[in-house]
Order: sequence, then structure tokens, then C-alpha cells
Amino acid sequence: MELLELFRPLISADNKFIREWKSRNKPVLGYACSYTPEEIVYAGGILPIRVLGSFEPPKLADIYLPVNVCSFAKSCLDRALKEEYSLLDGYVVSNSCDNQNKIYDLWRHCTAIPRTYFINTPHSITENALKFFCKELERFKEWLMNSFKSEISEENLKNAIETFNENRRLLRQLYELRKPNPPLVSGSEALEIVLSSMMIPKNEHNKLLHELLDGIERREDLPKEGERLLVSGTVMSNSKILRLIEGVGGCVVADDLCTGSRYFWDLVKENGEPMTTITERYLRKIPCPFMYSSEERFKHVREMVKLFDVEGVLIFSLKSCDVYSFDAPLLAEELRENEGLPVLCLEWEHTLSGIAQLRTRIEAFIEMLEE
Repeated sequence: MELLELFRPLISADNKFIREWKSRNKPVLGYACSYTPEEIVYAGGILPIRVLGSFEPPKLADIYLPVNVCSFAKSCLDRALKEEYSLLDGYVVSNSCDNQNKIYDLWRHCTAIPRTYFINTPHSITENALKFFCKELERFKEWLMNSFKSEISEENLKNAIETFNENRRLLRQLYELRKPNPPLVSGSEALEIVLSSMMIPKNEHNKLLHELLDGIERREDLPKEGERLLVSGTVMSNSKILRLIEGVGGCVVADDLCTGSRYFWDLVKENGEPMTTITERYLRKIPCPFMYSSEERFKHVREMVKLFDVEGVLIFSLKSCDVYSFDAPLLAEELRENEGLPVLCLEWEHTLSGIAQLRTRIEAFIEMLEE
């Protein structure tokens, strides 16, 4: 379907919407984590975009960092060192990933990005944590206003919340289209659409989603049927892995990714004081493994398994990502024992240096499901 092809080029940090935004002398802020409260940024007339790595060997970043560093975090730094993110007027990191946290100083001192900020995100969801995070986001708002000479009013925050919630609802509708067999949208296509939502103004993405959803029912070139899979893991900044899975007989109908369902699944309450409701949404959303309790995320995965009629699960852990390396066996045990599902755990490098071995193991797993 031609309309689906429109989303893939938008994943680039040099897409037409960002160029147009910059041409109007409006600032762009890069962020490294789905716990970054984009609504606050957007309310200030600043475009938040997700910093994504590439599959190129991170030769410049290797000069600064040891081998045992997350390849995705290293790749993002490498792109900044090569000035591929020269369009950024600022960069913000959330206190979630140890690798990104430590590399933050290199972003501050070794890249050409003029402004950087560190959000101290709590790792629990207690009442004290909520109060602390609310004050932390107030400080972040003040930094944005001072750094970019911007006004972030309560009205602008409410408008941003409505725009972002509309995007989340539309993405939920998109995921509903993956329930039939065959699905109306493949896993790789869905990932590209979600990634593109992080790279352009949300109001523009909403227009594209409305157009897609209005015409998708008439799609003739349906994705191929296959073993219905859920993919879990950390960041996937490109659809190449999902295309590999689809190429060997898998059909990715659901995901548990921070660049997938965990990014948009939860809404911000539209009634209430905006900073408070934004705080609650980001701290109470489906948690990533760095959060204290994994119970809510495991519950979300089990619900996805039932909703999308999943037959097997692939869990991807980036090499040198400690939180996912500890979390993967627990999730696998949960799904095997409580849901009776076959699960395959895979460790991978963001550069895809071991892509042939990954393909072999995934192909064998799918053949096992078919039997």
C-alpha cells in the first residue's frame, strides 16, 4: 500500500517536516528515552525528536568508550560526534539507562550540541517518587523556558496533551488492525509508523494516521500469514529485525518495545492540573525493566498475548544492557509457565554484526512452532 511507504522516510532526522520546522527558526530538542515528557517540550513550541542510532560501526564513539557499552547508546553518540545531529538545539537524557546516563557527559563536552539537560527519573512509583518527579519536571520546564526563551503556559500544556493523546489513540487503532489473520498491517510497518511519530510534529503525524486509517480497510497487498509472534525488548530504531522475522515465516502481531507499544499505550489524563497529570502518566506508564517492579509490564505482555492471539515470543536483549539481560529470563519464565508459550531469548548488537546467526535461530524457532 503506497500510503504506508510515506512513513519510512520520516524516521530520518533530516526529514521534510524537521527541515520545515527549522526553516521557521523553531528549536528542535533530541531525547534519549521514552520517559522524556514530550508534551512539556511541545507546549513550548519546541519539537521533540527521538535520537536513534545507525547500523554503521561506531568508530568515533569507540575512541571514547570501552567495548562493553550498549551498542545502541554508543551508536547514538557516534552519530552526534559525526555531527549527524547538527540540527539539534538541545539534547535531554532521562535517568533510566546506565549506559546513556554515563555517556551524557560525553554529549555535553564532546559534541557540538549547545544545550543538554538530565532529568532525574525515579525508579519506583511511590507517592514520594511522584512528588519528586513532579518537582523535577517543573525544573525541566523552567530550563526549557530559560534556554529557548519560550513560554509554556497551562493552556499550551493542555493543547499538547490533547494532541499527543490523539496520536496515542490513533496508534492504538493501528495496532487493532494487527488482530486479524492475516493482519492489515505488518509488524515492520507498525514499527516504522510508531518510530515516525517520534520524528515529526504530532499534529502532522495525526493527519497522516487519519488518512491511513481511512483507507487501510481497502488494502489489497495484505501481509503474509505466518506464526503469530510477539517481540519484546528494548529500543528498535529500524524495522530490519522485524523484516528478517517476517522473511522467514513469522508474523509479528504485537510488541513490548520502548519504541513500540510502551511508547504510546497510556494516555495523559485530560482533566486536572497538566504538570501533575503528565507526571503521573510518565511514571505510571507500562514500566521499562529499570523500574523497581516488573509486574505491570509482565501483565501488559500477557494481555497482548491474549488480545493478539500470540503463538510464540521473541525476547531481544542488546548486548551489555544489564537491565534487559536480568529481565529477559524472568519474562521468559513467566510466559512459559503461566501462558504455556514457546519463548526464544536472543542477544544482539545494534550494528547487526551477528545477523546471520540471529536469522538461523529465529528460523529454527519458527519451524519448531510450525511443527
